[in-house]
Amino acid sequence: MDQPFSSIYQTIVEEMAEGVVFLDADDVICICNPAAERIRRVKASKILGKSIYSLHPARMHDRIRQLIESLKSGRISSGNRLIHAQNRYFSNSYTAIKSPDGVYLGTLLISHDVTEEKRLRAENESLKNSSGDAKMKCLVVHSDAAQRVMDMAVSVGGIDSTVLVTGENGTGKECVVELLHQNSPRRDGPLVKVNCAALPESLIESELFGYVKGAFTGANETRKGKFELAHGGTLFLDEIGDLPLAAQAKLLRVLQERTVHPLGGKAEILVDVRIVAATNHILADDVASGSFREDLFYRLNVIHIEVPPLRERREDIVPMAEMFLEKFSTQMGKQTRHLSQEALEILLTHHFPGNIRQLEHAMERAVALSSGELILPDDLPADLLKSPHFPPMSPVFPPGQALKDAVDIFERDYLAQALKNNGYKKSKTAEELGISRKSLWEKIQRYNLGDIDVT
Repeated sequence: MDQPFSSIYQTIVEEMAEGVVFLDADDVICICNPAAERIRRVKASKILGKSIYSLHPARMHDRIRQLIESLKSGRISSGNRLIHAQNRYFSNSYTAIKSPDGVYLGTLLISHDVTEEKRLRAENESLKNSSGDAKMKCLVVHSDAAQRVMDMAVSVGGIDSTVLVTGENGTGKECVVELLHQNSPRRDGPLVKVNCAALPESLIESELFGYVKGAFTGANETRKGKFELAHGGTLFLDEIGDLPLAAQAKLLRVLQERTVHPLGGKAEILVDVRIVAATNHILADDVASGSFREDLFYRLNVIHIEVPPLRERREDIVPMAEMFLEKFSTQMGKQTRHLSQEALEILLTHHFPGNIRQLEHAMERAVALSSGELILPDDLPADLLKSPHFPPMSPVFPPGQALKDAVDIFERDYLAQALKNNGYKKSKTAEELGISRKSLWEKIQRYNLGDIDVT
């Protein structure tokens, strides 16, 4: 029976993803499995039978000797060290192995390559402590539409349900996802983003689920997929509507079973992640056309957050523009720029098909080109000076009026003019404004424009 068990133990050690090195009582290396070869970048044949000190530079010998002596003496039963070598990080654990009667037999070294985990933790910490651009965009909320989105993100952040975030490009979907994560019980775990649209179809499976060494040509080491890297945290599947059908089927299986099967691996790996997906597609239409799986759609669409385009939250345009002006003025070492009345009117009459991203880039350009404190129309990019926008109106604002009230007055007059220009046809007006019929109808009711004959 001893031989079969010995063979089984050897197979287990050789198949482990962790690096395993065993030192005998004289600190001589007796075992070095394939994972340890990969992690430590050494050949077992070159280190077996040699002292553990031969693996490390002389400056580290005293520290290693103290650790091993503490294990031998029984002062400690195990120890851990984080090592930075060859531009990578390793978590090494040292455990004393003793016989049933307490005789010291040797030291077991288990190594994990934690480079990627350390990088993700650093990114996550940076996101938490940063007052970065995306976070600032989220905090610029003056409109009711944007406030509802922020409130919902905070509210559902505390539960573990899957969330689908939809909206046009540049509306701040990623910002909403960060808000969800930071308000969740998983906030101390990683937030791992996958841009599904940027993944070549041939690499989707290996990127999401990982692979083992030798799984395919070029797989020189085992690598965790995004699901494993997000374990204990949130996995953000951006541009989910661009995922090919074949990959959708595999993603659905993972969402159902909560396990991943790395390419070339022999076992399933349990993963604990919260899924948040985002897209600029109307997935219901994609389901109807056959380009998106209906069962996956319902798996993702547990909680739906729709981020409104900038043209439907015009109260946010001016404060957001001012925030960007302050940001870029500081970056470029210039006195803080402000919008002239003419530039303000241009912003408020533009449709912003590029949404927040377009506004941000416009303000960056304006700060770069401006020669004075005021941003003038000539400082703005050409796309803001051309269609799509209506001829600027000139509402008279009384002194001391609150910004929100002024924007409301402007929007009411703007909508009234748009309806008049389109013969009071609701469908045509909504299309030209770039908003839905439902949104237009809500605004008509809000501003008491319902007394005009709108069809």
